[in-house]
Amino acid sequence: MQMGKNIVRHNILYRLLEDFNLLVSLIKDYCSGRYRKIPYYSLAIILFMILYIISPFDLIPDYILGIGQIDDALILFLCLYLLEKDLLTYREWKMNSTS
Repeated sequence: MQMGKNIVRHNILYRLLEDFNLLVSLIKDYCSGRYRKIPYYSLAIILFMILYIISPFDLIPDYILGIGQIDDALILFLCLYLLEKDLLTYREWKMNSTS
């Protein structure tokens, strides 16, 4: 039974990493002008996420080791969740544009 929980955790972490990499690729393609099919509210979510993560003003200060990064990770996960539909659309566009 323990192995099943590890597989589920691995799949979630893999998916989050994959979505994060896709988000980075989306940002690069948007900045270069190759991809513009993203709603303004999604751009606002991305901008908020970037500003929150790099900002020294957080709900939990980053200098508290181990705990300070929790709020940054939660913001990242929440933004990836809110951008899921746009990331899927971008993934389809990317696969069709490279083939």
